[in-house]
Amino acid sequence: MVHRFLLLGAGWGVGILMLLSLSLGAQNLERSSERLSLDLGLNRTTIPLPSGVIIGVGLIVGVVAGSSATALLWPRSSSSEEEE
Repeated sequence: MVHRFLLLGAGWGVGILMLLSLSLGAQNLERSSERLSLDLGLNRTTIPLPSGVIIGVGLIVGVVAGSSATALLWPRSSSSEEEE
């Protein structure tokens, strides 16, 4: 159980640090010519964002989702293994 919490905490911690560095780096992208807006459906679109921000957010979501999935799939130690 401790391994699951360590994996989950490490994954979320890395995700938060990546989000912090992305938000600090995005402040310097004001002159970027490549600006994309996402279509969220329901006649809503986001503000135009640099392509690096969209890719970075996707990478961060992947890291957090992957670490959470790994923590959930970590094998449980059965009581028969602990007795041996």
